[in-house]
This record gives sequence, C-alpha cells and structure tokens, in this order.
Amino acid sequence: MGIRTLIALLLVGIVLASGCLGGHGGTKTLTSSQTWSPTGSTESGHTTTASSTPTSPSEAQTFTSSSWSAGELGKRNVTVTFIVSVPYIPPNSSVYIEGDFNGWNPEDGRYRLKRLPDGRWAINLTFPYGTVINFKFTAGSRETVEKGPNGGNIPSRHFIFRRSGTYYFRVYSWGGVENRGHTITGDVRTFRMYVPQLNSTRRIWVYLPPDYNKSKKRYPVLYMFDGQNLFDQATSFAGEWGVDESLQRLYNESGFSIIVVGIDNGGDRRVDEYAPWVNGKYGRGGEGNETLKFIVKLLKPYIDSQYRTLPNETGIMGSSLGGLMALYAGFKYPKVFRYVGAMSPALWFNPQIYSFINSSKAGPERIYIDWGLKEGKEMNKTCTEMVALLKEKGYAEGKNLMVVVDKNGEHNEYYWGRRFPKAVLWLFGG
Repeated sequence: MGIRTLIALLLVGIVLASGCLGGHGGTKTLTSSQTWSPTGSTESGHTTTASSTPTSPSEAQTFTSSSWSAGELGKRNVTVTFIVSVPYIPPNSSVYIEGDFNGWNPEDGRYRLKRLPDGRWAINLTFPYGTVINFKFTAGSRETVEKGPNGGNIPSRHFIFRRSGTYYFRVYSWGGVENRGHTITGDVRTFRMYVPQLNSTRRIWVYLPPDYNKSKKRYPVLYMFDGQNLFDQATSFAGEWGVDESLQRLYNESGFSIIVVGIDNGGDRRVDEYAPWVNGKYGRGGEGNETLKFIVKLLKPYIDSQYRTLPNETGIMGSSLGGLMALYAGFKYPKVFRYVGAMSPALWFNPQIYSFINSSKAGPERIYIDWGLKEGKEMNKTCTEMVALLKEKGYAEGKNLMVVVDKNGEHNEYYWGRRFPKAVLWLFGG
C-alpha cells in the first residue's frame, strides 16, 4: 500500500461510539487492575492490562493526516484495546472482528473478542505503527455482520495504529439476529407517539408501580431519556439500567412508588436531539429545545390525562447527553420539572449550559448530579465546575443538591443503573 493511499485513508473520520456522542454503550467495563488473555491478540499468549480511561472527545472522533509521521511507519508495534458495546446476540454466540488483515473471515478464532463481565466485548490488537486496517464486527458469520441503527448496511470501519490505548465502539444491530430475550419486570407498557417538532415517531415506555391497580392514589412522574436502555436488555446496547427491577425492589422494601416515562432516542439523530445548542466542532446538536417542547407540550399532558399522576410532582433524568438535557430542562422549565437527575452529564458538548444556568432567574427544587472518576479528566473538570456554579446559584448539598462522585464509576449503563435507586429516592423521597 502506497503512502498516498495511507494518507487518503487517514482522512476518513472514524466515530467511536462513546456514551457521549453515539448513544449509550456498555455496562461495567474492565478496570485497570483487571487483566485478561485476549484470544484475538496478534501475539500468542500475550496478556495486556486494559486501560479504563476513556479517550478524550478529540481523540475519539477522527484521525487526520497530521496525527502521524510517515517516516515512523513500521518502526515499532502499537497495541490497542477495542471495547465494543453490542445488542443482543444468541446464547453461546461470540463477537468477532473481521477485516483486510484476516481476509475478511467473520469467524476467525484468532480474532474472537473476550466477553467482559458487564456484557461488552474486548480484544487487544497489535500492529506496526502507522498500519491502517479496514474492519467490521460480526456475530460469527457472514450473515450476522454488523448493521446500522435502522438495520441497513454500513461501510467498513477504519483505524490507524498510532497510539496505544482503549477505544470504544458500538454495534447498533446484527444481520439475521432475531428472537431477542426480554428482561422487563413488572408493569411496563409501550406505545408510539408522533413528534411533530422532530417529524418522527417515537416509542414511549411507561412503568407503573406495583400498587397502581390496587388503589386510587396518584403518583409522581419521572421522565427519562434513552428509553431503549432503561427497562429491557433486548432493546438496549450492551446492558440496561434495570429501572424496573430497581423500582420493584424499592417498593418491596419501603413502599416507594412512582411512574417512570421513558422516551426512546432517535438513534443516529440522538446527538442532535439531545443538545440544546449546535456544537461548532462537530456540527451536531441544536434540536434539544424541540425535544423538550414535545415532552412539555404533548407527552406530559397526554400522560397526565391517561394515568393517575401528580402533575406538579414531575422530574426529569438522563445520562451523558441526556444528563445535559435534564439540567437544561430543569432551568428552562422549572415550573414543570421540579426534580432533576443528571448522571455523567456531557457538559463539554454544550458549554453554553454554564452561562444559561448562571443567567436563569429560577431553577428546579432539587438537583442530583453524579459522575465517575474513571470517566476521564474532562468529565471530572466540567462536573466540578457545574457543582460550583449551582452552589453560587444558592443550591446547597444536603438541602436541595446531592453530589455523588463514584470513584470506580465509568461512562455506561451499569454504573448509572447502580446509582439510580439512591438518586430517585433522594429526588422524590424527601
């Protein structure tokens, strides 16, 4: 392969679907103290400790011709860890990586990924510095090669071996894989609703507490983003929050009960719909206001008319970009959303959120905000700055602000789901 070809390939952007930009992925990942022997390593018997530090937004998005020096091509080997969030695959199946490096063999045992305890898959790959590979993920056959968010074919992925580290990917769907196992617990209902503000139709999830059909009482309501990932393993990417299981347990333990309404994200449109402002660097975002108008003007009135709700006892919660949206919603519509839960909010994507909150004359009654120390320095920095701003606005920990810093927390559904019970109890339980 000539140098011109290599440079041309380098200009192809590769979007690594981290939780912030590409929808949520994964549950608890391999930590820096855990090791595993990668069956797909290019070095026989090689064992690597996988880093749990996420790549920064700039590193995770693209490689350009300035990212490497052609003079260094092949001088040294580079080992990277790929961690992949995948949808449901049949029992006893595995995930593979195929590409031009193995003749596009979809079930090459040398490139079978290792399943992690959280449901994601990982592999270590070693190639000479500057090597460019074209690849896709498969579930073990040509028929089960990865597909796009809507089930269509997608182009090959590209990666250049320039820097050792951990890189995150998401598989949206598999070809030929059906009959997913469902994990819904309790009374969870779904319906579809047209969203005129976004010119699309969305699935809406409604969780009803165990005593809903046993009494005539009314309930607070929590609206949550990324409905696909809340209740059902079959619709989530590499794990669900387990909101239904958590609420069933809280009811059995203390009688705590609320209604939860989950709203599906728009798949590849998620980045646009979950950001109030356009991010100039990526050219994405800006439809967050339309998303909130749908919730406030159409969805909430419908839910209040169909279910026994307490219309003035309403909260909103999300993670990553959903966390950004929850904070924005609380200050945009403080009379609607009295309680706000922001988990690992992707504040970096829309830094305008700081000035917006600072200039707001009113805000929600209670705010819960959390993040994990293993989500990277940028997450820790931006969230710490947000907490300082909220305190300047008059919020006080132990009164109307709860701040949780998870020392082992990573950017995925496992940790958000694990922190959910404490968050919802504090927001609604007094």
